[in-house]
Amino acid sequence: MVSLDDVNTAQRMTAGLVRHTPLQFSSALSRHTGADVFLKLESQQVTGSFKPRGPSNKLQYLSAAERKRGVVAATAGNHGIGLSHAGRRLSVPVHIHIAESADQDKLEMLRDNGAILHFAPDFEAAHFNALEMANRDGLTLVSAYSDPHVIASDGVVGLEILADQPDIDLVIVPVGGGGLVAGISLVMKAGTRPIETWGVEAANSPTFNTWFRTGTPGRVPLKDSIAEGLAGYIEPETMTWPIMRKNVDRMKVAAEDELVEGMRWMVRKHRTIIEPSGASAVACLLRKGKRLAGRRVVAVVSGSNVAWPRFLKLVEPGWEPQSHTGS
Repeated sequence: MVSLDDVNTAQRMTAGLVRHTPLQFSSALSRHTGADVFLKLESQQVTGSFKPRGPSNKLQYLSAAERKRGVVAATAGNHGIGLSHAGRRLSVPVHIHIAESADQDKLEMLRDNGAILHFAPDFEAAHFNALEMANRDGLTLVSAYSDPHVIASDGVVGLEILADQPDIDLVIVPVGGGGLVAGISLVMKAGTRPIETWGVEAANSPTFNTWFRTGTPGRVPLKDSIAEGLAGYIEPETMTWPIMRKNVDRMKVAAEDELVEGMRWMVRKHRTIIEPSGASAVACLLRKGKRLAGRRVVAVVSGSNVAWPRFLKLVEPGWEPQSHTGS
């Protein structure tokens, strides 16, 4: 398991590789909810999402031989970007398995970081292809979430929140594989004053909502989602599940249209572009309205990596890029 000591160690290990991101008061969301709402802007992390935190910690625990052989991962985009960023900084070769439909800007960022790309029909195929490569070629598989060094580093987000605003009573966190919410919730429950933690999944990919309801991890029917970072197969043996079951107070879902509305809200009210996966905590606040009145709430905005044409098509239905000809 992961302890608070592990989180504190991860904070020291990753200093200089990632940044302490801003915690910004949201007047607009505070008026909408009647709560004091703060936005933890992991969208301003070095790669545009929280994802370099875990790999920046994990890669430092590899032996010299493991670093030389390299690492491999499956990703919807941001984990691969974070891993390739850490690999470039620490001189570790990085192989990335990714769906053919991945966001084009994310692919460009992966290439810029020197990642070796391997394409698959979908994320589940990419996941199993990465496992096969790790076993065949002796590479270290770096999970986006089911790894103690990754979870500990994600927990540093919680330490930063408490350092900037110690009197909060609720943190709302986007949930894909659960590494971020597992790490943050561990920190929130470790103090003398337990702080509530909610996780928000895409409604089309409600793995942990289902597991919380049934009490048993298992395969869950999934649909495609615009929030690729919150969607896809989660293995029942993931180490995030027992941490979440112990420390996460509630699981919520955000529908596709609610994710889009969260993106629109951030542009209109905060002049901030975020990707669909980064919008789930904001979407939860928009739906809750005044039911959170009187509370002090942090919504984690987990990422901003979305191609501009895709962003516009999502937030402005009917938009199409215009061709321009010169004379």
